[in-house]
Amino acid sequence: MKSTVLFSSLALLCAAGSAGLAAPQRGPGLQMISIDVEGSGGTLFITPEGKSLLLDTGNPPRPGVVGKDTADVLADTIRSFGVKKLDYLLTTHYHSDHVGGFPAFLEKMPVGTIVDHGENRQPDPPPGSSTPPGAGRGAGAPSGGAPARPRITTEGYYQLYLKAIGNHKHLIAKPGMTLDIGSMKVTFVAADGQVIAKPLPGAGQPNPACNGLAGMADTGGEENARSVASIITYGKTRIAAFGDLTWDRDKDLVCPTNKVGKVDVYLMTNHGLPQSNSPALAAALQPIVVIEGNGITKGDDPARVKSFMESGRVQGFWRLHRNTQHPELDGSDDMIANPVDALPKDRHYNLRLRILKNGSVTVINERNGYNRTYKTGG
Repeated sequence: MKSTVLFSSLALLCAAGSAGLAAPQRGPGLQMISIDVEGSGGTLFITPEGKSLLLDTGNPPRPGVVGKDTADVLADTIRSFGVKKLDYLLTTHYHSDHVGGFPAFLEKMPVGTIVDHGENRQPDPPPGSSTPPGAGRGAGAPSGGAPARPRITTEGYYQLYLKAIGNHKHLIAKPGMTLDIGSMKVTFVAADGQVIAKPLPGAGQPNPACNGLAGMADTGGEENARSVASIITYGKTRIAAFGDLTWDRDKDLVCPTNKVGKVDVYLMTNHGLPQSNSPALAAALQPIVVIEGNGITKGDDPARVKSFMESGRVQGFWRLHRNTQHPELDGSDDMIANPVDALPKDRHYNLRLRILKNGSVTVINERNGYNRTYKTGG
């Protein structure tokens, strides 16, 4: 593993790109950008051919809250890489922190094909009943002193989503389905609560970490369990991006047989929250690089972090935010894109990965240009 700090023009370019002052160079290989959308969903992939995929559109607009809305952050980041039209937009599930920005985003960025798991599986509760966990997922009172807004349920966001799709090309993801996006291949391993029937090539080994592993009733909302989960391959590198897939569903993928196999880069599921990221999943994936899209007070659960840090191959654990609830987990500020303790201080810096076909993965902190290169694909 090589570790360097780019104090040259590259560092200035990366920092300026996040501030909206200059466009970062796309460079060779596959670009993967974990976008700072305040602990919601938004990860961008751009192939060497210029083909693009965005996973999720983050939080809904927040009138009265300091800072840019998620849709603006996403669209500005995509345009900064010279992309004028997004080829694919994959919505992993319909919670507000993954689909709330969808209508506003479509007004700002042309999109070719929209992919999701099909109909919403978390309907509104009967009138007079209590609201189930995850029904609104942060759709009520925003932080920063802004007035409360009427709460929108998951079903409400789904209806707004359907209306916004309009005449866009629309694809329903099924386990085992694949998409070739330029020289990148996306394989759906779970969708709508179902997982692949047979192991992927090279997988299929028994997983001893499954022995005695209890189930978990708490899903944080049924739509989490319905997340579209993907294995993305480029050259020798395998990337796992599972949305907010829950503990019991990831068990279905890796217990008692590991149907997925080891990966090189892991986009930490569910922002590192405790309803996901079982020890069995950590033992199955054994990533070399972990990228966590946590928030200042969201995710980064100590037990889940420990499972992955002890999984056997982790060489780098990178975060979008400092963890104000568990500062002992943070490690070096150089591996945190936004080491701030309050939302008004956040400058929306991203983590950018440059992935080459030979298995070289370089993670760049766009705040200061600090980077490390890892050898994967082995």
